[in-house]
Amino acid sequence: MGDKDRAFRNFLSDKALFFQFLRRFLRFGTLEGVGLEDIELENVSFISQELVARESDVLYRIRRGGKETYIYILVEHQSSVDHLMPFRLLAYMVRIWERCVEEAGSKSRRKSYLLPPVIPVVFYDGMQKWTVASTFVEKVENGDAFAGFVPNFSYHLMVLGKRTSEELLAFRDALGGLLYLANPSKEEDLSMTVRRLLEYRKLLPPEEREILSRHFAGYLTILAKREGVDLSGMAEEIASEEEAEKMVTYVQREIRKIRKEGRLEGREEGRMEGRQEGRMEGRQEGRQEGRQEGRQEGRQEGRMEGRQEGRREAMLESARKMLSRGFDAAQVADVLDLPLEQVRALAESEGEKD
Repeated sequence: MGDKDRAFRNFLSDKALFFQFLRRFLRFGTLEGVGLEDIELENVSFISQELVARESDVLYRIRRGGKETYIYILVEHQSSVDHLMPFRLLAYMVRIWERCVEEAGSKSRRKSYLLPPVIPVVFYDGMQKWTVASTFVEKVENGDAFAGFVPNFSYHLMVLGKRTSEELLAFRDALGGLLYLANPSKEEDLSMTVRRLLEYRKLLPPEEREILSRHFAGYLTILAKREGVDLSGMAEEIASEEEAEKMVTYVQREIRKIRKEGRLEGREEGRMEGRQEGRMEGRQEGRQEGRQEGRQEGRQEGRMEGRQEGRREAMLESARKMLSRGFDAAQVADVLDLPLEQVRALAESEGEKD
């Protein structure tokens, strides 16, 4: 299990955070009045081995007045979208119902037995536009002509990249802080992200700070790893302002060190939607006035004229450097959120050059 998958599963498996997620994004009439005591996390996953690198899932059971409702959350990590999503959601929902039937035993064969509702939720944290069919019938050829014979349902979609930093931090709770950290579209660099989150943390009540502290380090580890900073020796939970400041100081020092060694060349520009022109200009300035100043200039130009192509080229450049330093294709794909097949092809092409 990769760092990103682990962080998301820990986040969504935290009942307090899920309860905030439920109240914030799943405002269905049937869920009105649900309390934290009504929610139960099911210790089960339906993701196949072939898909564990790109997906996470959690299942919650909500019990109220003798009735049950299931909420199934599927987290899609990859930047590319899977157009079979409605079909796979149906398969997962059927497996949930099969589980319910097994639990009911002989009662499930009675006329009075009814399957519980399952609400499918897709949480997408990629950058590519979500263009997947929103209902199952859209994936069936001429499906509308067979209404009543073809299963049909829709799913609740949460696209994290559509949320701005200001919108997420306006939540003023642990959920907002963690979604801000995980948001792939935020423009802040790592140092600014950490500083901004620590200021945000000071505004939270003690119980929210405690929840945020349980997951802060996991997400920060992901962001730092993309910059080449290793936080494996740091505390898993941030319990005090002193520990937080210590982590910030360490991260900033390591970033300065890595930049000085040239490990982040072109990386920041791409992630800030820097276009190729900005990076090339920054590198040219760097050769004239020093590589460090050149990279900073390139990042500024990249932020002003950022485009998707710049990000993609920078990611590929970073992938080449990681491959040249001995990282294997799977590690590079996990860290940079690139398709594994693309990284393998890049590794082969670089090998041919050698």
